[in-house]
Amino acid sequence: MLPNHAPLMIAEQFGTLEALYPGRIDLGLGRAPGGDALTSQALGRDSGSGDRFPEMVQELIHYLGPVSPGQRVQAVPGGNSNVPIWLLGSSTFSA
Repeated sequence: MLPNHAPLMIAEQFGTLEALYPGRIDLGLGRAPGGDALTSQALGRDSGSGDRFPEMVQELIHYLGPVSPGQRVQAVPGGNSNVPIWLLGSSTFSA
């Protein structure tokens, strides 16, 4: 349900879990909004947020990866954690 959450927020949450339980955390990502159009609207998401899934995955990978010198936005904790990511897919778009 990646389209329901900001990639930075997910990186920080899973970075926290990785800090607490090193080597025992992995992250499964799905593209589904987790409900119908009314639920998506209640969550403040537009109907096309799933279309940004590939960009959101790349952004999340960036936040969980190595922190670059001078990087202005960092996931703390989360940066340098390299939490393994699995893509959950029921269609060729997400998988």
